[in-house]
Amino acid sequence: MAKIIAIDKGSIAEELGLEIGDEVLGFDGEEIVDVLDYAYYDSQDSFVLNIKAKQGDVVDIEIEKDETETLGLTLDESVQLEPMRCKNKCLFCFVDQLPKGMRETLYVKDDDYRLSFVSGNYVTLSNVGQKELDRIVKLHLSPLYISVHAYNKDIKTKLVSNPESAKVFEKISFLAEHGIVMHTQIVLCKGINDKDALDETLKNLRDLYPAVQSVAVIPVGLTCHRQNLYPLEQFDKRSSRETVEQVEKFNRECGGNFCWCSDEFYIKADMPLPDYCDYGDFCQIENGVGLCAEFANAFDNALSLAKSSDREMEIAVITGQSFKNILSGLCETLKVKFPNVRIKICDIYNDFFGRSITVSGLVTPTDIIKQVSDMPEYTIIPSTMLREFTDTFLDGYTVSDLERAIDTKIVVSHGGESFVKIIEELANKR
Repeated sequence: MAKIIAIDKGSIAEELGLEIGDEVLGFDGEEIVDVLDYAYYDSQDSFVLNIKAKQGDVVDIEIEKDETETLGLTLDESVQLEPMRCKNKCLFCFVDQLPKGMRETLYVKDDDYRLSFVSGNYVTLSNVGQKELDRIVKLHLSPLYISVHAYNKDIKTKLVSNPESAKVFEKISFLAEHGIVMHTQIVLCKGINDKDALDETLKNLRDLYPAVQSVAVIPVGLTCHRQNLYPLEQFDKRSSRETVEQVEKFNRECGGNFCWCSDEFYIKADMPLPDYCDYGDFCQIENGVGLCAEFANAFDNALSLAKSSDREMEIAVITGQSFKNILSGLCETLKVKFPNVRIKICDIYNDFFGRSITVSGLVTPTDIIKQVSDMPEYTIIPSTMLREFTDTFLDGYTVSDLERAIDTKIVVSHGGESFVKIIEELANKR
């Protein structure tokens, strides 16, 4: 049950005479589990609302409404989503590779199908049995984002050390049969789930199309904090190229817009990134698939509309090693509109996690402070360096901490369009 803590003015709930302190027992005679039950029934046009009044009476109220209308209830924290903990012990788990002394929340491993639906988190379905599968179907929690990694059960069990997770294809097949859309990912580990095993996994995922809409293939991320962990290998230029060619070949054979390698694979392989139009609706961008193409496209569009300026100034940009060449090329084109703006690119080597980690999102002030000097008045950083909706980096520094340490004003960019608009605003500032 869930206690009502607020009622919208003029809402259906108010018209029904519900009061703060009443409790929602469930819907259609079934007990409420969490806020997703409320969200599902609140989107329906007819159902029975089971209420226990604060005086103690139990009442069943028949609801008839338009699907777009809401009951107007706010429920207490008892039905909020408390993340389910991960039951796996993956060979490649990034949490196990974190240094000590970081924010406590960073060491929490969640594996919750509900957060997959709500937030786009990738999950293994290890916590999901038939009861949960039935609930996913009933509430139509779609799309979901599933970590697959391998079709072969022996390989999958080796990767995640949990036989339950090896049943993922049985579970996604059930979901596919019942109309649930899924986006999937494969964290590729050299010598384990690559080559023939990768082909097998891609084929079996494709057999579940269109329920399985997409696959992202991303290289395992290995930090320098892997003491006593399984000895995984980095993908080098040659093996990265082989992987890109393998995935591109499969994608062509199945008509395209199904599987992609992450941008990181292309950068490791020293291969040109696909064109913007090759990524479809960018459904895997959170996995770094098409991130560079999307940034460049937004950058070019914004630059074509930007107001020119001949002001002389220098602006610094902090980035990771993997994006420095792409960013450098884009910044050269700024001269068309801002000929006297000098861009100082500060490409940071990652000593905090290890130099094999090259993405901008894992750059920390711990390394920035050691590696930059003589900063101009303004410095741009990407929002991916910060915890979502905050100004805090992974190592606990805040934006203001970094500003003081390197004596600059930091401006946060939220993609290619934002980047150009920051340059435009600063260059036209008088």
